[in-house]
Amino acid sequence: MARCLRLLLLVVTGALLHGCYTSVSLSPAVTAPPSVETGIVFGTIGVSSAAPTIDFSSLQFRQAGFQAQRTSEFLFHSPVGMAGALLSPLYLTPVEFDEAAGKGTVFVARLPAGDYQLVSAIIANAPFGGWGAHVYQSDAGSVPFQVEPGKATYLGQFLSHLQMGRDRHGIPVVTGAYFVVGSRLQRDLGLLAAREPAAAAATVLDLSARFMQIENEALRSAPR
Repeated sequence: MARCLRLLLLVVTGALLHGCYTSVSLSPAVTAPPSVETGIVFGTIGVSSAAPTIDFSSLQFRQAGFQAQRTSEFLFHSPVGMAGALLSPLYLTPVEFDEAAGKGTVFVARLPAGDYQLVSAIIANAPFGGWGAHVYQSDAGSVPFQVEPGKATYLGQFLSHLQMGRDRHGIPVVTGAYFVVGSRLQRDLGLLAAREPAAAAATVLDLSARFMQIENEALRSAPR
């Protein structure tokens, strides 16, 4: 079961504690010194058009074998209501695709070559005009991915969705949140080229098919 927490003015607190957001937040442990061989990891993250009240979507990852390491994240902030509109300048996650299925942004990070794991998902739903939010955190099952020297690892497209259920009176309620994984490699290469042309020229290691086969609390192949 996804863990659900009620937070008031989540985006305000996040802005005060962490400053401006971008589509990638890296822990110091995965910031490579100049002497270390590196590669690129990229993909897209966003919000399903079926869940317009989701205002924050995040995928957490760390280096494999370092369970105590502070997680890094790929993230997208989607302004909801008046509160979101007021705070949107603080969040540097522009909408770089807007299609029938959803909208979102490209993430790209240069990491030390090696093995990594996608470990969890954090998704915030703000149904009250953006002034308050429920945050759902779920286990991604430590999905492995590799970053190879000089190459670009593609993880896929991740669109956040709400999981619906019913309360004891039969009224629909949100019971959790998760990502649906897809592959839009050619589109995402175009987005990457617009953001970082040199990265888009690298040899691509496409891992999206691996992620599309996963069915757990955090990652699914189709909406449920």
